[in-house]
Amino acid sequence: MAKGNNQKLKILYLMKILLEKTDETHSITMSEIILSLEAYGISAERKSIYSDIESLRQYGMDIIGDAVQNLNRNIP
Repeated sequence: MAKGNNQKLKILYLMKILLEKTDETHSITMSEIILSLEAYGISAERKSIYSDIESLRQYGMDIIGDAVQNLNRNIP
């Protein structure tokens, strides 16, 4: 459940962070994602971010994650 107005925007800010900070050769860790969201006034837990990432994948973003929780985008 959203805790405030910024929480409702979490998935949009997550998409913005991924678009701005990642590409085929540049990844981001879960800790970096959490810190980036906090800069927008959004608190998030790892599990909810994974859920949001899956939603973004379903939306059509090409997001790749590896075993050490680094995420990047595959740009065609």
